[in-house]
Amino acid sequence: MPDDQREIVDATSKHGLDPVAAKPGERRRGNGERISMPPSVGGGGGRLFLLVLFVGVAMGVLYYFEQSGGFSADARIPVYATVAALGFVALVLVWGALRGRGRASRDMLNRIGVVSGAGVALEEGDGRLTYVNGPFLDFLSICGAETKEESGLWTMYVFRTQNDAARAFKRLRDHALDGTAEQAEITLPRVGRDPLKLTLGAAPGAPGEVIWSSHSVSAVRDQDALTAELAGLRNQLETVPVGMAVLDADGRVVECNPACRDLLGCDDPVGQPIVEFVRAIDRPGLSQRLSGRLDDAQMAVPIDVEIEGMGNRVASMYFSRRPAETETAEEGPGGLALHMIDTTEKKKLEVQFSQSLKMQAVGQLAGGIAHDFNNLLTAMIGFCDLLLQRYQPGEQSFADVMQIKQNANRGARLVRQLLAFSRQQTLQPRVLDVTDVLSELSSLLHRLLGESIDLKFVHGRELGKVKVDQGQLEQVIINLAVNSRDAMPRGGHLTISTRNCSLLSEIDRAHAEIMPAGDYVMITVTDDGIGMPQQVLDRIFDPFFTTKEVGSGTGLGLATVYGIIKQTEGFIFADSEGEAKGSTFTIYLQRYDGPEEKASAKAPAERPPAAKDLTGGGTILLVEDEDPVRLFGARALRSKGYRVIEAVNGENAIELMNDDDIDLLITDMVMPKVDGATVVAAARRKFPDLPVICISGYAEESVIREVESMDNVNFLAKPFSLRQLAGKVKDVLVEPPPSG
Repeated sequence: MPDDQREIVDATSKHGLDPVAAKPGERRRGNGERISMPPSVGGGGGRLFLLVLFVGVAMGVLYYFEQSGGFSADARIPVYATVAALGFVALVLVWGALRGRGRASRDMLNRIGVVSGAGVALEEGDGRLTYVNGPFLDFLSICGAETKEESGLWTMYVFRTQNDAARAFKRLRDHALDGTAEQAEITLPRVGRDPLKLTLGAAPGAPGEVIWSSHSVSAVRDQDALTAELAGLRNQLETVPVGMAVLDADGRVVECNPACRDLLGCDDPVGQPIVEFVRAIDRPGLSQRLSGRLDDAQMAVPIDVEIEGMGNRVASMYFSRRPAETETAEEGPGGLALHMIDTTEKKKLEVQFSQSLKMQAVGQLAGGIAHDFNNLLTAMIGFCDLLLQRYQPGEQSFADVMQIKQNANRGARLVRQLLAFSRQQTLQPRVLDVTDVLSELSSLLHRLLGESIDLKFVHGRELGKVKVDQGQLEQVIINLAVNSRDAMPRGGHLTISTRNCSLLSEIDRAHAEIMPAGDYVMITVTDDGIGMPQQVLDRIFDPFFTTKEVGSGTGLGLATVYGIIKQTEGFIFADSEGEAKGSTFTIYLQRYDGPEEKASAKAPAERPPAAKDLTGGGTILLVEDEDPVRLFGARALRSKGYRVIEAVNGENAIELMNDDDIDLLITDMVMPKVDGATVVAAARRKFPDLPVICISGYAEESVIREVESMDNVNFLAKPFSLRQLAGKVKDVLVEPPPSG
């Protein structure tokens, strides 16, 4: 291969084009047919033509004068020398003028190329470039042209392959030489990639000259990529689950995506202030963000707002200042970019977690004091009962002791409420018919409500069974009825209704738990009292929260109701349309479809028998580590005719079992070292059918589960009275032993 051909640069392969080999001086036509490129004329050849013309004319004039005898032979040489000198001077002047004009043209083209970034070239013949910049050389390479620099004076280019670029160059050159400026779009295919779209322009220059211009290939390609990227980004913005919006300087929505419209609950929020979509309580904080007075660090902190009219929907808003280059004539200066995330579920979880923490804190407090406090109350109530046996009802001392006992009972109720709210009380569940429970309560409720309130029961048909603690369920109904009574100081109507309820899907209540689908028995307590505003509804089940006057309530009534229902694995919701519009409490208890279970440690304590005779006989082992409780229990049982063996702790009880036969074991469940469950297990190994009464004011759930797995075990909650203790013992001892 000749050396001059090795200098030719073929850039088609590096741009993914299909190069086709061609011989020098030829190009392809159609499907690979080679045609010769026409020779170039003009440009630098014009200057040579002027020189030859000048010398020829001068020699002709001299020859004419010589033949006509215009000067002698001696003067011939000086004349010729003078003409030659004048010709040389003329040639220099003409050549300098032409070079100055060409230099000015090239300087102008160079400035155009630098400012615009476009490719620029000046052609003075077919394929001869007297000026060309770097971008145009790159353009030629991409189009498949071969280039070669000739003697440092000009650059030759030639197309060896007939493609769109070659045809465009020929067409535009012909039109420019005819005096017509034109621009063309060139499309070049690439192997395995999208085609390239290029822009080429040609304009007429001096006679025989063509001025070429080409757009920057990289700019064209970047624009295409940017267009595709923007289209993809637009598609993502339309489908992303995060709300996005552009706000102007006044806080009005300029543009938003579908997720933002869904969050705001508006089909077309464009043009509306964003503050109008949030609740009034959140508007001051949002307006501060929109004012622009905060720095970037403060702006980066999200703000949580509730969306107006969307059922307590909560959204976190993230703001950022828009770049200055995004300013448009329509949107004006300034403005913010807004991102919104639906955090409704997150807020619900936070509320549930906060409620759980409150219950845990109260539960730890209640659990810590319940055992010791109930022991004190048991001793107080018990010794009051022993004292009352010495006095007659009409005596002053009898009234004084009764006053002490009543206050002790009030303390016991307070402890039970704390344990109920914290869900740590010892439940005694059994299968019940809610209709029967309400029927038994009707007389008591009528007395509690008084004559000014009309109480009405609406019982559902074929009501399902529930498995709950009857005493606790009665406490729930009583608390709700008393709460309704207090909400109707001038009288009114109270309706307690029941019905079966089957949920096909979960219920999602604002700021409340999610109730799963299933079968429930629903109890509603509805009054037409003073009602409740939203701020009260939000805290209605909080412990120690009350709207009553100081001294009129502890704030634990509805908290106790909530704790009992939750420990029973049920749900309770409060509703009110506002003040003076009444309120409704709805309870959902899981419907029980299994068989009725036998009595266990959680079986309900029977009410004290109506019979006056609570005396009995037999040997009882009483295990209690609290001396006052043990002394009261022993004296009470001995006064009823029983033989009592006292054990000061669990270890002592196990030793005493080996010395005597016993008919009944009464043991505290919470004791140091050896607890009640261990004592029961040891007693059952020696006396398999021994009846047991477990007593405690507060017991760990693990101990409860261990004891309830045993047969013939009963439970008596502290604090208890003498009558309750004697009645429970009498019932257990006269009860026939379970069949094996």
